[in-house]
Amino acid sequence: MKLLIWGISCVGKTTIGKELAKKINCKFYDIDDEIIKMYGSIDIFQEEFPDDEIRYNEKKLIMLNIIENEEKGFIMAVSPIFSENIVEELLMTNTKSIEIIDTQEAIYDRLVIEGEDALEYKEKHKEHYMRSIQWDQLASYDEFKSIPKVDISNQNIKKATLTVYDYLNKNNWL
Repeated sequence: MKLLIWGISCVGKTTIGKELAKKINCKFYDIDDEIIKMYGSIDIFQEEFPDDEIRYNEKKLIMLNIIENEEKGFIMAVSPIFSENIVEELLMTNTKSIEIIDTQEAIYDRLVIEGEDALEYKEKHKEHYMRSIQWDQLASYDEFKSIPKVDISNQNIKKATLTVYDYLNKNNWL
């Protein structure tokens, strides 16, 4: 099985994907990690590709390289791509796809802010972060409309991983 896990930032794609890959004994890829390997950092990648559409296309090329060259099954966490054309192109590959969805509050709770007074800063700017999460959810609605949804609302990682596993098993994807 070649599985693409879609979803907005901080929804749990990477954590669930890693746990699921261990559970079914397959390789795990995180597109953000692949970008860091190639460009040194996400910031450098974004500087090199400041235009969203061009950046999404570059992510697509990285993903296609893995999809085409990985002979065995894998799970891949896909960083957000808000381009319907690129998403549709990736959905036409020899892969299965799911989108992980969760509540805004749960996604906010997963948001990690680093540095001194990080918790105070996060709480002080909660309204901003909640708006950003809502925007991401709205932006992904059209682009991800044809991707099956797996709702992990307010579940811990262990339960969420089991929810995804059960979905894959129920659909005979394992």
